[in-house]
Amino acid sequence: MRRRKSHLFPLISMLLFFSTLSYGQVWSGILAPTRAVNWSNAGIPGGIPSATWANCTTVACNTAFSNPTAANVNSAISSAPNNTVVRIPAGSYSGTIHNNRSNVVVRGAGPTQTTWTGVFLAGIGTSGQGAPPSGQGSTSLSTFTKGSTVLTVGSTGSLSAGQVVVVDQLNDTSIVNVNGFSGSENAGRCAGPGYGFSCNTRAQLEMVQIQSVDGPTQITIKAPGLSRNLSSGLSPQIFYWSGSTSYDGVEDITFNSSSSFAVSFPFCNFCWTKNIAVLSNAIRGSIYFLWAYRPEARDSYVQQSNQEGAPTQYGIECDTCTFGKFENNIVFGVTAPVMQETSYGMVVAYNYILNTATGAQYSGVTSHRSHDFLDLAEGNVGANLSWDDIWGGGSQHTVFRNRFSGYDPNHNNYRIAVQVSSWHRYSNNVANVLGDPTLHTRYESTSSSCTDDTVYQLAIANNCGNPGTIDATTYSSLMRWGNWDAVTWKANGNTNGTRYCTGSGAGNPACTASETASGDPTFPGLASPSKTLPASFYLSGQPSWWVTPWGTPPFPAIGPDVNCTTNCIANTAGHAAMIPAQMCYQNTAKDGNGFLTTFDSSACYANDSSTSGSLAPPTGLSATVE
Repeated sequence: MRRRKSHLFPLISMLLFFSTLSYGQVWSGILAPTRAVNWSNAGIPGGIPSATWANCTTVACNTAFSNPTAANVNSAISSAPNNTVVRIPAGSYSGTIHNNRSNVVVRGAGPTQTTWTGVFLAGIGTSGQGAPPSGQGSTSLSTFTKGSTVLTVGSTGSLSAGQVVVVDQLNDTSIVNVNGFSGSENAGRCAGPGYGFSCNTRAQLEMVQIQSVDGPTQITIKAPGLSRNLSSGLSPQIFYWSGSTSYDGVEDITFNSSSSFAVSFPFCNFCWTKNIAVLSNAIRGSIYFLWAYRPEARDSYVQQSNQEGAPTQYGIECDTCTFGKFENNIVFGVTAPVMQETSYGMVVAYNYILNTATGAQYSGVTSHRSHDFLDLAEGNVGANLSWDDIWGGGSQHTVFRNRFSGYDPNHNNYRIAVQVSSWHRYSNNVANVLGDPTLHTRYESTSSSCTDDTVYQLAIANNCGNPGTIDATTYSSLMRWGNWDAVTWKANGNTNGTRYCTGSGAGNPACTASETASGDPTFPGLASPSKTLPASFYLSGQPSWWVTPWGTPPFPAIGPDVNCTTNCIANTAGHAAMIPAQMCYQNTAKDGNGFLTTFDSSACYANDSSTSGSLAPPTGLSATVE
């Protein structure tokens, strides 16, 4: 049979090339390329895969179905074939589930039906923070250019296709500062107990996946390649270990836990939680990822019953991660609700965060540890965002289309919408809706007093805990563009609260100088960013889960270009609508303390394909074969 040549493949290739190019650069013209990355890489490649996986039908799985003790569930996991689901039926059970296998998901009958009192642990080790992995080692790296995918290394002897490894170098002290507020105590803080990784001296690290080993000194890594230009004088290297698990997930279960870590994934790549509820009395973390590549936590509910128990009380945490994604979650009553630490390329998006306990106002979305960089916070609704420097700084973060009011109910100090601490440099704040006209009276402050009336608290150490010396570069390198804030709105007679400041009085009468950071000598912002703002910096369009039983919010829901008419957030001049997670919380039964009495994401959001960031295939094309 003779095949007639078709233009279909070249056309599809061309469409995919240009679609990927434009999709990956949706921030182009707004953010400088050195201050952003293709955040569509975050999370499980192609979306969470478990919907297409088969049920495990081995003898061990059938035993677990009829008698789901912890021992039987763990036995089922161990013997399950790859790409299968171990199902836990409706009922209440207890113990520790240990998913130490790759390519297995544990799924309940739904968080209103399957309740587990105890811990879920996936990855290396038998405790929440895992155990030191075996086979640790390093090899030199002599490819230095941002975006490179073909790398020359000292030796590929311990490297293999599919392996996730770390790229790092000695600290560039013009960008990285590991001497945070707590000083010398930071030394082991980005490594975890006993791991022996030298990330206090190599704090700006990224994880990459090897696509192929091409020779004794050459590997190819998967896109997007190296995150930044490296320096030969800083001894770049590939750091590796053996034994990580991958594609482990847990879904459709409510966990009651009083352990330090309720749901934990140490050294687990492409791992996830979906539609779980974590009702925790944990002192440390409810959902925790450690040394994880492209993990995902989505469509879930997290609460801590011992509210304001301690600052070290985290809701969803990624500790040394690359391209993780926390999307469409509700976090209630947690002191530090969403946290990324020593991480790169994180996406924290469309989460609803609320804490009604009395006490100090802690950060809703925050960074931590030695150096986070190129993270994106988008579309979240909560009290505040903070880039802290307790153990060190960070760089090149982007905050886009969030609503940060500056305070939760019943909190009485540190009521500030955005806090950018010293040594968090070259960051971007774009199209956010900030502050509350009933509270805030100052646009910004670099004062150590940290009074409650400020929208932006900038460039001081440890947020408001012990300010110390002002970091002038944090202030001068901060790009702010198209943000609405309550103080500017009031200053203009409750009319124009959006600032596009390119100079004194330019872009808004309240502008006193340019806020584009275009004069920064290291990573300058654009001198005249576009005022045409995309709906998202990582999604291609309205995601499938955006529809709720109580209405469909506009997409985008937050920003200076939003004119809200229904389900609006108060005190925003109509520039913010409730996101789906907020609508779910508001319309779900609660007890007298505000805790949800029931949660199931299927009752709140439309069917989630978990491929919300994927591009649709081209349509209307055909091929002729004869």
